[in-house]
Order: sequence, then structure tokens, then C-alpha cells
Amino acid sequence: MNINVTGINKTTGIDNGAVQGQTTAGNSAAGRLQAPVTPQAAREAGLRLLMNLDSGDVFTGEITNITNNEITIALSDSANVTALLSDALSYNIGDVASFAIKDNSGERIILKSLDNPGMKNLMNDQTIRSALQNAGLSMNETTVSLVHNLMKQGQPIDASTLNNYVKLLDSVPDASPEDVVLMTRMGIPVTEENVAALHDYYDFSEGITAKADTISSELYHLIAEMSDDNPTQASVFLKDFINTFSEPVSAAEPFVNLFNPDELESITDNIIQFESAENIDSDNVISDITRNIIIEEFTQKITDGNITAKEFINEFAQLSARPDINKHELSHFIKSEEFTKIINEAIHEQYFIKPEDITNVNIKKLYAKIINDASSMNGQFGSNSGMTAMLDSMNNASSDAQFLNNLNQFMNFVQLPVRMAGKNAHGDLYVYSRRGSKTASPDEIKALLHLDMDNLGPMDVLVKLKQKNVTTNFKVADDKILQYVEEHMDELTARLNKLGYNVDNVIELNTTPYTFKSSVIENELPPAQIKRFSFDVRA
Repeated sequence: MNINVTGINKTTGIDNGAVQGQTTAGNSAAGRLQAPVTPQAAREAGLRLLMNLDSGDVFTGEITNITNNEITIALSDSANVTALLSDALSYNIGDVASFAIKDNSGERIILKSLDNPGMKNLMNDQTIRSALQNAGLSMNETTVSLVHNLMKQGQPIDASTLNNYVKLLDSVPDASPEDVVLMTRMGIPVTEENVAALHDYYDFSEGITAKADTISSELYHLIAEMSDDNPTQASVFLKDFINTFSEPVSAAEPFVNLFNPDELESITDNIIQFESAENIDSDNVISDITRNIIIEEFTQKITDGNITAKEFINEFAQLSARPDINKHELSHFIKSEEFTKIINEAIHEQYFIKPEDITNVNIKKLYAKIINDASSMNGQFGSNSGMTAMLDSMNNASSDAQFLNNLNQFMNFVQLPVRMAGKNAHGDLYVYSRRGSKTASPDEIKALLHLDMDNLGPMDVLVKLKQKNVTTNFKVADDKILQYVEEHMDELTARLNKLGYNVDNVIELNTTPYTFKSSVIENELPPAQIKRFSFDVRA
């Protein structure tokens, strides 16, 4: 089957997604306005176009994004698909190319290049051809890409080296030639788990922070579902789950730092409803008085803000276990937005280190904690079929921690939630110290900060410090955010000037974003020494 996808040249009036030999229902866009298509809708439309294609089927589209071994292809003005492609990096954004379906199992799509000009050039490279011939290896996209990546990293391409790398690639099917070359240079074992973790960190999109978000979401949905039948059982289960975690590296934040006054009032109002006589079969006056005193003391702690998410969950479970509690109101509160946030905080406090607590010892403690907690959770809840997805997420976080332990042989690295203006945001901070470099200034320090915030979107900040001179380079997502940052840049400059620093700021659109792979791994391979910190802050 050959799918002829038109519209990639932005021509209107064409029925997008026409499949050769088939009739496809569609509406022409010519002569009328249409609502903008969201990225999610475009992805879903792309999947619908390709879901019925089999291995060997061919389609054509415009490349709109490339990340490691993933490529995003615009199939039309309103449809795109992201798929795996081993030689994705040999393409350029804007190329119009043809691809064959290599595997199409569910939402996992693996492509094969058909007309990659970069790969064609590499295939004709005499050095690459000779290296493969001497190693007794056939020429294909994988072996050619392997030699190319070794040459790019200044590594040997003798027969022994090439055959050893081919064995690594055969043992880990999800690894690309670039993966195994970079991981070997960093001294990281090439395993399925480490390859998956490396991909998490390639472009700042995943990692422990994302795993914590997933665990929190899965836990909330499980508790909410349990509360339909038995809200008391749900709250007690939540308590048992949270208490399975070992002590966090940094002290948990109290409610006063987590919720605004309106949110605190909403939480207390919900809990006061537990006193309602509806659905309560208690005629015991002493019981009623005791219940009301417990609720009053509980809500006072919340109002004062002197309680953590974990402490709240423990006291909430004790309160919910009383027979004279309104179960309907209990279930209602468990499904509330405020309770969702409490669960989220209880999970996230397990995965962050406050800036003042960042030490090599504490970073190692964090990795050990994540690994040990996953093991404990599997031991206690492994037989619960309803927790399979959540335990898988915890095991993935454990694999990431194992990867970070390995990565620490090359650099100090930790990924944790960052809190900006009361919102959770993904954040990473890398601090570079290139003492081993012959070209770098010994008194110059570089830092790379990546933020992904709800309101400002992705933002990268490269900071260079040399003596008392500071240079910042901001990369933002669009013109609106650029204007916003420009309007507030004087505040940053004034604060740094007050500390005695001379400041030079640059702000630009994020056309070529910094990435962990390109800005850190590739640029800071030995002899560079890198320390990376990510922290939980309030701004």
C-alpha cells in the first residue's frame, strides 16, 4: 500500500490523507475558515491515518521535529505522527521524505528510511565502507550509522571495536548506534533499562520528575475508584501506601507553603461536612462530641498550615475509620481537587531535595531511597492486580535512579520537581566546571537551567560567570513569552547588580533549544567535569 499524503506544502482545497486506491471521506478546507487544530488533535488524526497500515506500507510527509531516534512527520495540515526511526538524526527539519512501516503495534510505530539523503551520502563514504569491509560486516543503516557515530566522537573504527558494538546493538534492540557510542564513552552499561533512561533525559522531557507525576496520577485514580465502594478503605489504603516510603531526604513542606488561604478554607469546609447527620447511624452523644472535637482539632491544624501532606493523610485515615463519619461526604472529598493536590504533594515530597540540602551524600541517599522504595512497594503491594500500572511506574523510577548512579561516574546528576508560583514545573540545572580542559578559562563557570512551566512553557537559560561578569542567554517558546521576559529582565539585572555583578542579558526564540544530549553530554564529554543540580524552589 502506498499512502499519498498531500497538504504538506500548505495547499488548501485538498482532501488530506487520501490513500491510493481507496476512497477517503473528508471535507475540503477551501473557501471557508476552520478552527485551529490542537497538537493533540493532530497527533490523534495522524495515528488514525496510519493505524491500519501494515509492515512495508509506504507514506510521505514533512519532517517537523527530530529528537534522538524519534521523528515527527506532518501528514497533512491537521495530522502528524511521532515514530521511532534509527537514523532520525541524519534528516533535517523541513525535509519531505518517504518512509516504510517497519512495525505498527498499537501506538508504537517504527519506521524505515526510504530516501534519506544523509544516509545515502554515508553509504557512499569510502572510509565507512572500508571499515565495515575490514570488520566483515554488511552495509546497512545500522552499521553505517555506527561507524559514523564512532568517527563523530573520535573513537576507533577497527574490526574488533565494530564487532563489539554490533553485539551490543543486537543485545539491546531499542538502542540506536548513537546510544551505545555515547553510553560507552560515559562508562554506562548498555542495558535495556539504561537505554530507556537515557532516552528519558535526552531532551529534558522525562526522568524521575515525570515518573513522580505518573505515580501521583495513578494513585489518585486508584483511591478515587476505591472510594466509590468504601471510602474508609480507600483512605486507609492511601495511608498504608504513603507510609511504605522511607523518610524523604529533605523535610516535607507544611500546608502553609502548599495551599493558598482559599484552598485551606475549602479543605476545612469539606471536612466539617463529615459531622453531618446524613447517613450516620449514631445516637451516642459521647461519640458525637468526640467526633466533633477530633474534627475541630484536625481543621485547626489545617487552618494554621502546620501539617504536611503525609501527616494529613495519616490523620485523615484515622478520622475516616470512625463509624460516625458521613461516608458520602468522605467519598466526595476524596474526589475533590484539593485532595488530588494533597496526594500529589505526598508523592512529590519523596523525590526532591531542597537547595540547602544538596550534597553528594544526600544525592546518593535519594537514589538509594528511590530504588529501595520501589522494592518495598513491590513486596507489599505486588499481589494487588489493581496496582500493576503504578508499580511499573515506580520500577521505572527505580531504573532511572540506577541509571543516574551509573551516570554519576561521569557527572553528578539529579532531576527533581521545581515549584514556580505554586505550580509544579519540570526543572533541571546543570553546573559545568571544565578544570580538565586546556581551552576553557579556569575561573569561568557555566550553568544551564531548563524549565518547563505551565504559563511560560519551555524555557532554557544558559548562564556564564567569569569573576564578576555574568552573561545570560534565554531561549523561550514564542514572541509573547519573549516580550514578557524582556519586560521583567530589569528586575533580574537589578538584583544581580546589587550583589556586585555586571550583567549582559540575551533573549531569543527557542529555534535551536538546548538539550541534555547536545548541550551537556556531547559538549562535556571528558575531560570536562559536570555537576548537575535540580531543586524544589518557590518563586
